[in-house]
Amino acid sequence: MNDKVGNRRKRNPVWIGIFVLTTSIIVVIGASIILYNRTVTLLTENLRERILTISITGAANIDAKDLEELQIEDDWKKPEWGRVVNKLHKVKYSNKDIVFMYIFRYKKDNPNEMEFVADADSINPYANTSNDLSRYVDVNRDGKIEPDGPDKLQWPGQDYPEAVDIPETSEAYFGPLTNKDLYTDAYGTVITGYAPIKDDNGNTVAILATDIKADDFFTITRQTLQPFLIFIIVLTLIISVLIIIIIYSWKRYAESLEKLNYQIELANEGQAQLIHFINHQIKGYLGKARIVFSELLSGPEYGPVSEPTKKMLDEGFKDVTDGVNFVQQILRASDIEKGTYTYNMQPLDMKEVVESEAEGKRELAEGKGLKYEINVKDGDYHIKADINQIREAVKNLIDNSINYTSSGSIEVSLTREGDKIMFMVKDTGVGLSDEVKSKLFTKGGRDKESTKININSTGFGLSIVKGIVEAHKGRVWAESLGPGKGSTFYLELPVVE
Repeated sequence: MNDKVGNRRKRNPVWIGIFVLTTSIIVVIGASIILYNRTVTLLTENLRERILTISITGAANIDAKDLEELQIEDDWKKPEWGRVVNKLHKVKYSNKDIVFMYIFRYKKDNPNEMEFVADADSINPYANTSNDLSRYVDVNRDGKIEPDGPDKLQWPGQDYPEAVDIPETSEAYFGPLTNKDLYTDAYGTVITGYAPIKDDNGNTVAILATDIKADDFFTITRQTLQPFLIFIIVLTLIISVLIIIIIYSWKRYAESLEKLNYQIELANEGQAQLIHFINHQIKGYLGKARIVFSELLSGPEYGPVSEPTKKMLDEGFKDVTDGVNFVQQILRASDIEKGTYTYNMQPLDMKEVVESEAEGKRELAEGKGLKYEINVKDGDYHIKADINQIREAVKNLIDNSINYTSSGSIEVSLTREGDKIMFMVKDTGVGLSDEVKSKLFTKGGRDKESTKININSTGFGLSIVKGIVEAHKGRVWAESLGPGKGSTFYLELPVVE
């Protein structure tokens, strides 16, 4: 049994450490994912706002009348082409992360298809297909000339077949917007902003589009996230090291605790043997001595007893009786603490118990010169209890107040509050410090000053009361304004209707 407990204790920190470490990793991964998604969302929103601003501003500078003049391939030679392309070129190269900027529109002869109108880099639509290398245009600025790929130049009326797969190209006719998701076409993966170009009557005649490469966007995202990820990784390492230290310390603690528990078990075994010895030996001897003293005092077969002898026997009989009661208190406290005491629960009237026990202590209290009051309000005080044990609890609380009150008064009261019965003993005795109050209902709960007042106290009385009351599903406690200011003891029990 002890080996199993010991092994379980040793395993617990390891499993707890693994659990904490696993949880930490999951939290770190989850936090990283959330942080990444949040960062992407924020950057995307900022990027969309920027693209929209650029596109809207660029579209506002394009004259719809110039676009009307650009219908067929040869129109690139017109001055309107130069004006439009130069405006687009200026905007694009003022923003180094823009890859493409172009204008497109629905075809007049086929409104289900779209065509290019102009491009920011196509001042000469044939520059990249000529033999003059000095005229080549690196549209996407990647250091390579790809005339049939991302560096393809546009001319008026050139087909734009990819547009049919991009919903935003049609939606942009109704207002500026960006594409909902990144998309990939023959020219790369981009995010695009669209803005309508309107004529003097407010009609949309074409759309200006601005592309930013997603590769640059992801680079920005990684650069933004990198410090956070480094921090999270370092934090994870710190947590891992701390967990290892905790596991090691906990294992050392578990080993020490195991040794301590073994010593406690030995001590408890010795205590159990002592109680067993008291129960079977000392209690028997004291009981027999009590009988002998009783017979000496009352039996005629021993002849007349002189007054001095009788006084001595009376004192001896009292001491033996106190000894028997002391041993019985120790045994009962042990049984109550272990939960092995058997209670005989029966219906009874708490009012009768309190009045009987309180009246029984009147002579003792008034013999000390104390003012003694009993206040029991009318009402139903029926409970279910072991009458002998409840009497013991009531008597013990009254005795306690009397023993620790040298002058002043004792007030015993009984009231009913809803479905609870409240028994109270209020005294003007030695009072309680906060330290004493916290351990009052434990074995030996009184302090040194209190034991000077009542030298016959065993220290078990109030702990027995606590055990009895809790076994009856009640509670007991004490209140005091401090040492020398008296105390009030409360015993609360549930009513049985």
